[in-house]
Amino acid sequence: MIKINLESTVSDKGLTTIPKEIRKKLNIKKGDKLYWIFKEQERTELIVIKKPLKFLKGRYAQKDLTYEKLEHKADELIEKKVENKSR
Repeated sequence: MIKINLESTVSDKGLTTIPKEIRKKLNIKKGDKLYWIFKEQERTELIVIKKPLKFLKGRYAQKDLTYEKLEHKADELIEKKVENKSR
């Protein structure tokens, strides 16, 4: 297992910056969705869903499809994908 020692600080609003090395290693880009799964008290798993809109486009035939228009259904579909990845 590769060990990377990096840190970031959480703001009053709960915001933080993902260190560049981590974004690069996980290929995290603007618009990707991050899911945090709590496994144990001090252990959390991160699942990155790449381009969630692209993931949905093959499932619906709307030309003007946006994530916001299908947000509830989109979240359900993506959560199923996350559940499968976290097993």
